Amino acid sequence: MASTSRLFVAFTIPEVQKTRLGRLQGLIAPDIPNARWVTPEMFHVTLAFLGEIPDLDLNPVCLAVAEGCKNFARFTVNLKSLGAFPDPDRPRVVWVGVTGPGLDTMNQLRDAIVESLSDAGYPPEDDRFTPHLTLGYVKSKKGQEIDVNPLIAHYQMWSAGNFSVTGITTFASTITPEGPAYMRMASVTLR
Repeated sequence: MASTSRLFVAFTIPEVQKTRLGRLQGLIAPDIPNARWVTPEMFHVTLAFLGEIPDLDLNPVCLAVAEGCKNFARFTVNLKSLGAFPDPDRPRVVWVGVTGPGLDTMNQLRDAIVESLSDAGYPPEDDRFTPHLTLGYVKSKKGQEIDVNPLIAHYQMWSAGNFSVTGITTFASTITPEGPAYMRMASVTLR
């Protein structure tokens, strides 16, 4: 049986923003019991999730990502305000949104990467795209659902500040008992 890797394409977050996001996690954690928080060194914004890809196909996937990125320059985004999937009344994921002057460029870049991957035979698993950074995963016990609407309202103006996205990385993800572990497969520097 061929070996596979669970791949996704993302950009990473500068240390200043990681620190601010970690502080935000500390502020909201008391109101979200049973959450599993993403460690700051794992913070990223996913542009495309590919799922399990045969290891023999890693090089063509990374080349397709590079092809999708080739016409794009660096852009500036901001991580701002809280949100939840699937909804704030019954959250499973708590996240911070992506906004800022480079949002249109980010969306165009994502579309170019998806198109390049699809043309190469590796379409992402999910066409829906809501730009976000995951802070944590919520495990509600039956009858003890958590409503994060008050937190979302309180932190609607919170911001980690603007930063420049300088590159895109293809990661392999491994699920461990402690949570996911990520390994960089290839990176592309934006113009």
